Amino acid sequence: MKKKRFYNNKKRNTKWTEPVRGRKINFADKYIQAGTGSDKFDKQRLKKRKKRITVHSTGKFFKNILIVFCCFLVVCVGYTAMDLYMERNAMPEESKTADSSDANMSELSLSIQSISVEPLSLDNGVMLDSVLSTVQQGDYSSVTFDLKRDDGTVRYESNLAAVEAYAAVSYASADLEGSVSVLLKNDILPVARISCYKDNIAPVADVSAAVKDGSSLYKDSYGNTYLNPESETVYNYIKGIIEEAKTMGITIFLLDNTQLPDDISDDYEDGFSSLSKQLYADFDDDIKLIEAIAVEAYSSDGESSEDYDDEYDDSDYDEYDEYDKYDEYDEYDEYDDYTQESESDYDSGSDTEDNTDSYSDFDIDYGTNEEETTAYQSQTELEEELLQAIDSTVGNDSVYYITTDSEEEVRSFLEENSITNYVINISSAQQ
Repeated sequence: MKKKRFYNNKKRNTKWTEPVRGRKINFADKYIQAGTGSDKFDKQRLKKRKKRITVHSTGKFFKNILIVFCCFLVVCVGYTAMDLYMERNAMPEESKTADSSDANMSELSLSIQSISVEPLSLDNGVMLDSVLSTVQQGDYSSVTFDLKRDDGTVRYESNLAAVEAYAAVSYASADLEGSVSVLLKNDILPVARISCYKDNIAPVADVSAAVKDGSSLYKDSYGNTYLNPESETVYNYIKGIIEEAKTMGITIFLLDNTQLPDDISDDYEDGFSSLSKQLYADFDDDIKLIEAIAVEAYSSDGESSEDYDDEYDDSDYDEYDEYDKYDEYDEYDEYDDYTQESESDYDSGSDTEDNTDSYSDFDIDYGTNEEETTAYQSQTELEEELLQAIDSTVGNDSVYYITTDSEEEVRSFLEENSITNYVINISSAQQ
């Protein structure tokens, strides 16, 4: 008979006659101090130290590092791809215009190398093509033209009531607005010149807006009349011209004749600073005003090279002209006669050759010195005029308006002296 085992773990608590009570009994329960939950001999027992680095822990460590690296790589690739996408598909940046609060044209630093042209040539046609060709060949950066000239005439089709009342329009541009658009498309800056106070039309038509000398109009030594800088009518007249030009795309204005003659200037609040301050306040700094510094420089004092030729044609050196027709001095008949009569006067032909050669050399040297002296004097006079009138420290709000008959010589001088702000007005006659 097989012995029956009552403590079979497989069927424990399934066939036990008594119900299970309390908790499971642990072998070491009898050593546990009441209420502490720890063995009082625990500190005395040898404890097996766990390995800090195991195959499992090492694999888990490298797995975590790989996960972190992959996450970092995904983030970097994502940001790079997004940045590239935004650059390619972003909306274009809004350009700063005159209406922007950050735009301030009055503070712009401009470098103007300009040539002055007649407003009549701004026809948006054949004459304008000639202007473009001149600018490109001369390597200019801008074109300057008159809106209001020194004599008071207005050179564009104006709708201002004052211009119509003064009948000031004369030889107006055929298509100023269209020409300005073409200039801008060709990267050429249009600069409009305005003669502010010097005017021979408006003062006669409106005496109340003129500078007076007692009860009559004031006139300078050349007979020119002037507008009153303190007159509100005069300011509105200048302001109206600028407003009309601005609607045509012109934003750079060269203000000339802002100063009255010295004998009356102290009696009025004139000058570029006073006028530009008012205009900037009314136009919210969305235009650029430049002061014109007038300079005249001509190559000579009126005497041409022909004058020098005529002067020396009547000189004493004409007596040597008779020797010019002889190529070899040994063939002179007059000297041969002298030789036959007396050898004492002319010992040999070499003496005759020496004498005639001295005249010939002097004649040749004289002609060369004449040309060099004339060119040297002209160049010196031109440079002296420019040196007296031009200061290389001119400010950002000033441009030299140079009237000359020698464009190449003046530009050469300006380049040598590092002067970058200028307008060259080509004129064949001195004022």
